[in-house]
Parts: sequence; C-alpha cells; structure tokens
Amino acid sequence: METVKMRERRQLTLPAGVVEQVQIKTNDALQVTVVNGVIQLTPLQPGAGKKVSLRPFLGVAKGVYQKNEEASLSQYVEELRNEWE
Repeated sequence: METVKMRERRQLTLPAGVVEQVQIKTNDALQVTVVNGVIQLTPLQPGAGKKVSLRPFLGVAKGVYQKNEEASLSQYVEELRNEWE
C-alpha cells in the first residue's frame, strides 16, 4: 500500500507503480466515487472524458428524408410525431 499527500490545491500525485499497473496516461479521465468513506478512482475507457466535435458530420444526412425543402421536411417530421401518439 502506498501513501500520498493532498497538496495545497487539492492535488494528488499517483505513485508510478499504480499508474503503470492500471495503465493510465496523462489526460486520461478517472471517475471519483466515495464508498463507505473510501475514495475510489476508476479509470474510464479511453476517450470517455474527451469532448468530440460533431462538426465533421454536419450535412451527412442532407436530402435523406425529402428533397431537402424545409417545409416538406417539417411536414414529414410532424407526420412522424403524430404516428407516435
């Protein structure tokens, strides 16, 4: 068992052996939970804590529903919503 100290800005440095054992890297996200007074750090899956831009997907469904006319698209969506009720 290793011991760490909390620093002035509530920062902890994880021992190298622990970091290597769980294979975490700089900027990896960790989930922090408290269970029965015990602090648990759980590594999240790679990419789980990272923001992903959806900009590359803009326009990929253009023309899929109708002829890309705003009125007909709105009408189509309205018809779908009515079917769900």
